[in-house]
Amino acid sequence: MTARLMSARLWLRISAVYLGLLGLASLLAPQAAASGLGQPMTPFDVFATRTVGVILIAFAVANWSTGARPTTGTVLANALLNAALAALDTLAILDKTISAGSWGGIAAHLVLLTALLAHLFIARAATGTAAPAVPSKEGV
Repeated sequence: MTARLMSARLWLRISAVYLGLLGLASLLAPQAAASGLGQPMTPFDVFATRTVGVILIAFAVANWSTGARPTTGTVLANALLNAALAALDTLAILDKTISAGSWGGIAAHLVLLTALLAHLFIARAATGTAAPAVPSKEGV
């Protein structure tokens, strides 16, 4: 069980480095960071890119700070982030909003998503519990 939990921590650390680098690039050099998208940037786009950069840096700090036993919420939040970014980027490529060169970023999100979901399913199987259909009121 410890090896699986350490594995989740490792994936969160990898995610922290990836998101931190993307965040720093988006914050410090938004036009260069978004150049691969293949679209010119308006002043609002620069502002939005920098804002997203700060959010990615905050996510990276949270991931890096995760202890040896990441909580289910931390793993789920990262899975959601990677699923949403992969889906949004895929739709943007298909409707030609961004360039097809962005498939590499989608692949990175899918690798992280797969690893994090695998950890969740393996951890559930190891404890013999199923995910609750309705959130519990315990601890509220």
